[in-house]
Amino acid sequence: MNMVQYDVAIIGAGPGGYSAALKLAQLGKKTVLIENHKLGGECLNYGCIPSKTIISASNLFDKISNFNEQGIECDNLSINLPKFQSWKESIIKKLNEGIEILCKNYNVTIIFGAAKIKTKNVIQVKSNNQITEISTDNIIIATGSQPKELQNLPFDQELIVTSKEMLEIKTIPSNILVVGGGAIGLELGTAFAKIGSKVTIVEITDSLLPGIDKDLVNVVKKSLNNLNVDIYFRAKILQGEKHPTEIKIIIKSNENKIEKTFDKVLISIGRIANTKNLGLEAIGINTDNNGFVKVDKNMMSNIPGIYAIGDITGPPWLAHKASTQGIKVAHFIAKSKIALQDNNIPYAIFTEPEIATVGISEEEALRKNIRVKVGKFQFGVNARALTSKDANGFVKVVTDQNSDKILGVHIVGPEASNLIGEASLALTMNVKIEDIENTIHPHPTLTEAFMEAAEASLNRSIHSFIKKI
Repeated sequence: MNMVQYDVAIIGAGPGGYSAALKLAQLGKKTVLIENHKLGGECLNYGCIPSKTIISASNLFDKISNFNEQGIECDNLSINLPKFQSWKESIIKKLNEGIEILCKNYNVTIIFGAAKIKTKNVIQVKSNNQITEISTDNIIIATGSQPKELQNLPFDQELIVTSKEMLEIKTIPSNILVVGGGAIGLELGTAFAKIGSKVTIVEITDSLLPGIDKDLVNVVKKSLNNLNVDIYFRAKILQGEKHPTEIKIIIKSNENKIEKTFDKVLISIGRIANTKNLGLEAIGINTDNNGFVKVDKNMMSNIPGIYAIGDITGPPWLAHKASTQGIKVAHFIAKSKIALQDNNIPYAIFTEPEIATVGISEEEALRKNIRVKVGKFQFGVNARALTSKDANGFVKVVTDQNSDKILGVHIVGPEASNLIGEASLALTMNVKIEDIENTIHPHPTLTEAFMEAAEASLNRSIHSFIKKI
């Protein structure tokens, strides 16, 4: 058995783990990165990146199908899924190799194998028939999460699938059932609806995208209706009857029972922590009722020197949250003077249209008894959106009525995921709404909508009609 000494050992090479490793190496720490599968984790291999490839392809397919109004005539469009899958895999491979090259350049050691924490300073890694023991001053747990299973519809990787299997299919399903109206379900449901699948969504609550501003959700819901997506609220699966190539599902929605047959059932009802066989219980690491590791503001567990970042610490399950926490922990371990904030975490949901938010919503502000001003600007009167034939949605700005400090920005519309960056910077810098108003935005661009929404909250937008009182 080999014993190797490192300053820091990181278990899991997803966005959080590899970001922490690279930053620690930059800060002079001898670092080892342990991974049981592929570099990049769930996000790169089975989540964020592959899902955005099919979303981008479906968006393009949908746009081309509706180009006639702009004078562009395209007939006999089709999607070659095997060719698409090859393109998707080439992107994943390129990014995998990029992580490996960076680790090599920074002298980060990569060990592939199953890790188990033996003590607060020792990790055992099993790889094939070889066992390596790592001695370390610090351990960062970044093992991520996995899809939660529905008890009466367990995964079979054929008919009842996770997003991983959905993103690897070679033929377009005729009928898809999406169980769960959260981000993953809506993103993939929308993508497949655009390329020809009949999509049905079952949501146990009375709203899609719980926790997101209802004004934004209503725009997406209308878009789903236009895509002929069936949505059942307050609904659950009563029964599933499997056949060789399809599954018959009985859905209960309110007091009604609906029976439908599907080619694929995508389960997207949440995630569970990847803690199995890690040895957390044996060394006494505290977890919550759902198995997620409890951490303090520095991402340290109850055992000094053992940290946890990303999905393993619970929702929100976001790659950029994980990487931010990884870099934050790296600075803390290295006793760097840089202290990163991880409060203003933006969300980006790649529905139709996209949703992106940062900060608190109007509803949340009111629950906290904060008096707010709200400015809203529609993309329907934004010149760039109109010239792109993509003018559905709006920008909404929530500000403190007393201080004019920006509390939250909420966007539903074209390129929302890219537009939210300016809003994230605004919240991080604690700027006031006048600072956005006084920032010159180029014309014609979608970014003007943020400026106009800021001006609308002050009743000064010249492109919104303001009724005199």
